[in-house]
Amino acid sequence: MGKTVRAVYRGHYNVRDQRGHFTKPKTARGQVCHHACCNGTRVHPDRLPVKISRSYLKSLKGPQLEKELGVYMNYSETHEEGFLQILAEVDHRETVGKNATARRERAKRRRQDKQSEWRDEVYRQWLTAEGATNGYFLNKAGKALNVDERTLFTGPESRVKAYASPELIEFFESHPRPTRASFGSVRERRDHLAGRRIG
Repeated sequence: MGKTVRAVYRGHYNVRDQRGHFTKPKTARGQVCHHACCNGTRVHPDRLPVKISRSYLKSLKGPQLEKELGVYMNYSETHEEGFLQILAEVDHRETVGKNATARRERAKRRRQDKQSEWRDEVYRQWLTAEGATNGYFLNKAGKALNVDERTLFTGPESRVKAYASPELIEFFESHPRPTRASFGSVRERRDHLAGRRIG
């Protein structure tokens, strides 16, 4: 058997296909495979490796990967390793995509929750300040310009200094305004609760 193979190899068969079979020169490629794996029912694919380079798989974009999967599905018996590699890559990308989507959704919910907490705290402080100042939020300049009182609770501190009544300024000294930053990180919350003015 070995001598026959070597003799044939020297004569007409000079290339091994993906199954390790000796194949004829390029001019004869494309003919049906006569070995037991195919039994003359199909042609071995040209340049379809049994094992796929990991870097090559990584370089493929979504549509290209789907195309490769379609090709390897037709040769899953003879190219099982490559077929499984592609399936693993598809699964990996789907998992990564789902994880990324889940992370974005969690971050979005956290931002929405913080925003809701901040609005609730602003409203709570508004009610407390109203009782502490008897509703006197604006000074003369603020009243003259018809300043929106809500901006004293949500706007920059410079606005408070310019338009807030002495009563409201005194209130803010013992009740720091709930800035957006105060509903951010743990450190920002701690600074806010310690009475530091942020933002």
